[in-house]
Amino acid sequence: MTVIDEIKNRLDIVEVIGAYVKLTRSGRSYKGNSPFQNERTPSFFVFPETQTFKDFSSGEQGDVFSFIMKKEGWTFGEALRELAQRAGVQLEERTPEQRYAQDVETRLREACAAAAEYFHQLLKSAPQAAACRDYVMQKRRLTAATVDQWRLGFSLNDYHALTTHLTGRGFSEPELVTAGLVIENDEGRRYDRFRGRLMIPICDAKGVVVGFGSRSLDGSEPKYMNSPQTPIFDKGRLLFGLDRARNTMRNEQVAVLVEGYMDVIGTHQAGFTNVAAGMGTSLTEDQFRMLKRLSNRLVLALDADAAGDRAVLRGVDVARDALEREDQMVFDARGVIRSEARLSADIRVAVLPDGRDPDEIVLDAPDDWRAAIAGARPVVEHVMDVMLARFDLKDAKGRSEAVRAVAPVLLDLSDAVQRDFYVQFLSRRLQTNARAVAELLAEVGRQTPRSERRRSALVPGKGAPPLADDADGPPSPDLWGMEDGASIEPQRRPARMQPPQRGVDLEVHLVALIWRKPDLVRDANVALTRAELDTLVEADFANPVLRMAFRQISRMVMGQSSQSSDEDDEWLSIIAEHDMLPRIVDDEVLLREECVRTALSLRERNLKREKAGVAAAIDAVIDAATNNQNSDGMARYNIELIMEFGRVLQHELRVQKALQLRSGIHAT
Repeated sequence: MTVIDEIKNRLDIVEVIGAYVKLTRSGRSYKGNSPFQNERTPSFFVFPETQTFKDFSSGEQGDVFSFIMKKEGWTFGEALRELAQRAGVQLEERTPEQRYAQDVETRLREACAAAAEYFHQLLKSAPQAAACRDYVMQKRRLTAATVDQWRLGFSLNDYHALTTHLTGRGFSEPELVTAGLVIENDEGRRYDRFRGRLMIPICDAKGVVVGFGSRSLDGSEPKYMNSPQTPIFDKGRLLFGLDRARNTMRNEQVAVLVEGYMDVIGTHQAGFTNVAAGMGTSLTEDQFRMLKRLSNRLVLALDADAAGDRAVLRGVDVARDALEREDQMVFDARGVIRSEARLSADIRVAVLPDGRDPDEIVLDAPDDWRAAIAGARPVVEHVMDVMLARFDLKDAKGRSEAVRAVAPVLLDLSDAVQRDFYVQFLSRRLQTNARAVAELLAEVGRQTPRSERRRSALVPGKGAPPLADDADGPPSPDLWGMEDGASIEPQRRPARMQPPQRGVDLEVHLVALIWRKPDLVRDANVALTRAELDTLVEADFANPVLRMAFRQISRMVMGQSSQSSDEDDEWLSIIAEHDMLPRIVDDEVLLREECVRTALSLRERNLKREKAGVAAAIDAVIDAATNNQNSDGMARYNIELIMEFGRVLQHELRVQKALQLRSGIHAT
């Protein structure tokens, strides 16, 4: 029995879903209103006998894992860990290091929670917090209920007030430094990080405090300051307010991103609870993908000054990279299966009126906010308008330059209908012939490789004049207001890796790698999971001796005792003869990358073999049907085979895409 089966056996899907949906018995099943869409007549059913659900309103169906992933917007790994905890199933034996790391994270969360409560009580009652209370409740017009719901707080203008309070609660100073609450300088002296500031707790997806945002109240710099990167606080993987916004985003299928923390709090107070914000730095692909799991439409709410900013345009490009393409299986008119990249998210830009902040708009004129979000324009139109504004469109040369500047954006659209629509849109803006625009776009496409188009689409100096920022002036803020004093650090690029050489036995190579370092199995499985593929199993190895080797090494990774076998000597001798690793065995980064690429290549090889087998079966069924051998049964069987062929091909495309991405990331 697998871990997944054990979890399903221990949990009753009726009880799990019943915590989210009011269910009533209906014959041998249970029914209730859809948790994914608003409806009056119940069309959501749970079937105890099969431990499955079916939502006839949204079309969603599946098991308890499918429900939790959809309802919470979690990945499979997150759902697995949560349900395993509920079921009392231990996923794997933790090493002492893993237990220590988890204990440390638990202590850090407890310290942050205690700090949040301390700050909150200070805001509510401390005389020193009078100016902060005035700012929150008078200037920002937040209610007492909102202050309590978001646990807003105040930090005393004292270097040791928080340290004294939390050490009195049993936390050590090193723990407070690790949690980002206390600073330790080069001389070893420690003092509170946040002093005399409005404190805004930042929570993870489960609503647990993991860090803080803060705002100065006396005009001192920096105006906004966040917790630093810690074991529990990762700015690139968190969105402020998402724990409170996720249900509305899912129900309304619209996710709105704003600039600041107070914008989020104000819009939620006004009843617009599908709003979240970044951490003051560039929004990342991880953050956009989190939103994509909750909603198909993403609206970037920008003020008029930021709408054309270079950093905003870069952020838009990140969103398109993260969300735009999704491989889908398509049957053409001839019955041939092929892959087609289609838009999988609707990204829009709402430019806010009158230079007002979102919380001001929703409090003064909620209908204006509602109209701005409803009228948000497709991102392509917004980007085109921003770029065209830099050219003299009354001049023939200016029009030509404008088309060349916009070309990378249009050529990158995978949908031919959308591309044609925007060609017409552009021709009307330029007051010129659509055919002439299309011809110039085609010329640019022939001259510029697709990869270069994506890099140059929104980068000044490549097909477009520089943006308005003065090169000698201060750098433009990153996507919606980088913290004062923050900087962008270049990411370390691993050394170049080559795929396993042709003719190398992938099974031998992979077993050799994980034999050298068994924990690499986890890295390979993470890569496969991210590509939406199954993790490594014994069936991936055709050689029975290497299958035994994989089983033994996997048991070691799980902390289980290995079972010796007469075949051990055989596979160990095979590994001993494998001499391809001397150049990388001492470099952990290269070793990990080699393992991931080999695992992906092995899965690709196996899928190709499986695809060939299914194709041969389809041919056999067609031949049998031609000879009138139970044509009805053969037709049904053929449909099943075609569906299986589509599944295998889709998995093959996923693994190929994963390999291409790794090649692009690690090529020098």
